[in-house]
Amino acid sequence: MDFNYFLTKIRDVKVSDFLATGKLFAAVLLSPLYKKRFRHTWLVCEERYEARDNGYWFFQYMTQRQPQRKCVYAIGRDSVDYPKVAELGETVEYGSLRHWILYLTCEYNISSQKGGKPNAALCAFLELNGLFKPKNVFLQHGVIINDTKWLYADCSRFHYFITSAIPETAFIRQRFGYPESVIACAGLARFDNLHDFTVKKNRVLIMPTWRAWFRLKSKQASAHDADFETSEYLSAWKALLNADMMKRLIQDWKLEVVFYPHRNMQDYLPYFADVDSGVTIASWKDYDVQDLLRSSAMLITDYSSVFFDMIYMKKPIAFYQFDEEKFRARQYGEGWFDYRRNAFGKAFSSAPDVLRELERCVRNGFAVSSEYLQEHQKIFQYYDACNSERIYRLLKDAETHGAMERGFEVEQ
Repeated sequence: MDFNYFLTKIRDVKVSDFLATGKLFAAVLLSPLYKKRFRHTWLVCEERYEARDNGYWFFQYMTQRQPQRKCVYAIGRDSVDYPKVAELGETVEYGSLRHWILYLTCEYNISSQKGGKPNAALCAFLELNGLFKPKNVFLQHGVIINDTKWLYADCSRFHYFITSAIPETAFIRQRFGYPESVIACAGLARFDNLHDFTVKKNRVLIMPTWRAWFRLKSKQASAHDADFETSEYLSAWKALLNADMMKRLIQDWKLEVVFYPHRNMQDYLPYFADVDSGVTIASWKDYDVQDLLRSSAMLITDYSSVFFDMIYMKKPIAFYQFDEEKFRARQYGEGWFDYRRNAFGKAFSSAPDVLRELERCVRNGFAVSSEYLQEHQKIFQYYDACNSERIYRLLKDAETHGAMERGFEVEQ
């Protein structure tokens, strides 16, 4: 284990992480009783309170198309997404003793989140120190474009690392330190749902990503802008949302502009309550992110890889990058995607420039260029609705091969 990485992360451990040790020890004692029962079970999840990303779409595929395979979805019962998951199939309370037992005995632990475990801190400690070696299948929650060191092989333990873009796959293979067999370009499960959709022709989605220095104690020691109320982040986004030009564009073109920040920034929505330009400030509890992406004609973001969902659907994008130097120094290093030299969207550092680009796209009917469409073909390994199926086949084939090596018959 990387000891410096461990020291950095230990400062973010919560009291609840220490309290979870009781369930862990109980699960260790009980798991031998359940090993035979759950040895072919696939455990699926995302965040504790969410079922909207690749985990959910893969679980939907499995319950509807591969019902012979036992799958269990981990989610909090008080989540607004719980009813739709429970309607599909079996669930387990996130972080419960049963979740721990499933984690310790299941065949695959499948998640769109690196920390998709009963307790992220405890499980990371077990896995990184070699105390427990589960088959973690990382579905991802987007196309990886940045140099995300926390996903390197010395900081993570993945049995399969799912990718979807050709340059992304090459980048991860070159830099992240995993064996060739771990990286599997099968496509994002949620892309299956991005082929049949209806666009609200005047809907524009604004979706900035998060900033680590607002949330993590381990990051704040080097952060001089950690007070959200006085932050550059807040002032820059409000400058865009409250601009007179934004008001004019909304009025003149009857635009429906939706501001939906990353889930890690949703706690700060009250700071945007005084936006009076006609922009809708959207809570994750009221809006499903994929529904917004599917129905929007254009996306404005900063660095979020969610723009690849829009590229996948061949829609225009624009980047508002007012704090690029700070973001690169404190959060993610630069990766393979060049925001300033690409066929899909332009990057700007000022709100007026972003709004002028928005107006240009509106006047152009949100059409994309021929160069955009040509580059689209070079990015994605697959452009179909079979991503979940490929992931299933990958895991099934590995299971079959492993079973043959162990000399027992695979459950059908």
